[in-house]
Amino acid sequence: MANIIGLTGQTGAGKSSVREIMRRKGAAVIDADTVAHGITENSLDCIYDIVSHFSCLVLNDRGTINRKALGRRVFSDKKELAVLNKIIFPYILDAIEHEVLGCIAGGAENIVIDGATIIESGCGKMCDVLVSVVADSETRTERIIKRDGISKTDAERRISAQKTEEFYTENSDHIIRNDGSLAELEHSVNAVLKNMLNKKETVAAEEKPWGKL
Repeated sequence: MANIIGLTGQTGAGKSSVREIMRRKGAAVIDADTVAHGITENSLDCIYDIVSHFSCLVLNDRGTINRKALGRRVFSDKKELAVLNKIIFPYILDAIEHEVLGCIAGGAENIVIDGATIIESGCGKMCDVLVSVVADSETRTERIIKRDGISKTDAERRISAQKTEEFYTENSDHIIRNDGSLAELEHSVNAVLKNMLNKKETVAAEEKPWGKL
């Protein structure tokens, strides 16, 4: 049976780096942001629901969602962000579940679902373990500015719109700090994967006592 790993954390903390380390170690990866992007490009029902609340000002010339325009609306207003999440989460969860089943059918042993809102969306319920990546706010701000080419003010606004580190600590099985080097990060990821493997072997042995002989 496949292990389903929910990978989440703070924006700018380095989830993508953790995801790639896990991918290199053989895990199948589902990027929830890519799934969401596909939905806002292709799902007419979802686009209609978003426009019904946020107006046609969040549409681009092709009639799909302008993610930057929508982002400016929601990242500066937590209530609007909550509305968007309520609209889009059901579409994302259905699509992710479909991809998970495809990975299982393809024989994947470890499946990583990488998403910023795995806990809030309820996606964590389909995961065997939740892993959160965190880092200090200054490091995250610098990474967001470099990654997205936005101002420091916009980067800080994104950070303030998200959950605190305590939220991830309280709701995760494992916490990975990513304030240091890539080598240190890989060491932390290896430790988490080893811990998961040990737990899986322990459960298997308990289910099959003769396996200890």
